[in-house]
Amino acid sequence: MIFFAEGPGQFYQLGVWLATFERLASQGLKVGVVLMDALSAREALAATSLPILFSRSIEQIETKLREWDTKSINYVNNAQRNFTMLRLNGPAHIHLNHGESEKASMVSNQLKAYDFACVAGPAAVERITENIARFDPKHLVQIGRPQLDELELPRPSEKIRVLYAPTWEGDSKAMAYSSVSTLGERILAQLTSDERFEVRFRPHPKTGDVSAEAKKAVTGLKSAYAQTLDPVGDAAQSMVWADVAICDTSAMAYDAVALNIPLLLSGDRPSKLLDGLPLGQHLGNANGLAQRVAELAASGVAGAQKQLAQYFFATTEPGVATKKLNQLLNGLPSWRPSAA
Repeated sequence: MIFFAEGPGQFYQLGVWLATFERLASQGLKVGVVLMDALSAREALAATSLPILFSRSIEQIETKLREWDTKSINYVNNAQRNFTMLRLNGPAHIHLNHGESEKASMVSNQLKAYDFACVAGPAAVERITENIARFDPKHLVQIGRPQLDELELPRPSEKIRVLYAPTWEGDSKAMAYSSVSTLGERILAQLTSDERFEVRFRPHPKTGDVSAEAKKAVTGLKSAYAQTLDPVGDAAQSMVWADVAICDTSAMAYDAVALNIPLLLSGDRPSKLLDGLPLGQHLGNANGLAQRVAELAASGVAGAQKQLAQYFFATTEPGVATKKLNQLLNGLPSWRPSAA
């Protein structure tokens, strides 16, 4: 069972997992989705064929879990309302998260609350054990990125396809990685004025939720460059479309690494990703961007970026990550629910 208690503003966190669990259901795994927000439940009904339960009552949810003989409760974030479900004894509580990155949120002490935390690969294990005191690494399960399995490859194009996918401004200085306000206009202006490129602009759906400056910037960019707004719902499908990706430190950047998409990374905050990329793939102030993008598209993925893929992801072989998750979930015993 997947548990999601947040509103539609955070629905993308659940949305990135729906296709994966639909594949698992087609392979025989019994899957359901439990939501505690009515608007999110309505969005889920439109987005997936998986069984949906909407309820604000823990008693009703517990009854349904008993009927389903639920083996695990899976969480796609660290929302405070997860503790509504974490009080239940019996099922395995599994943290999935909704992306791989080196943001501060990836080393939350909240990970200790779960029986297992699924992580992308060796880098996440290293990051968590180095930054979370008294954390037992035996609770970490490396599965790669199941969301990147079974993506549809794009048709050939005469133009260089460039995806600019900045993250949001974050809710603290530690999470402030967005380039929208500082570089967004410069990036889009250079690329859209050059006929060599087909450009897609995909800002994070939460951009502007916290910062008035970021909201003003993204609203202006969406208006000025409306023709470039990414029409694709699936973020991973957008990434595999690109010949070159321009990203901030966020899950989109790491997905580019996993999918062997040449990456230009914004920002100068130290990270294993930034340190591991060639200097030519550091975006900097985005001067001379058009020529840099053209050269990167022509040269392809550097060896250093390929090495990073092995470091950040347990597997990048299509289908294997889903198989690893299936093995974990299928190997869990059944239970009879009771409240702690």
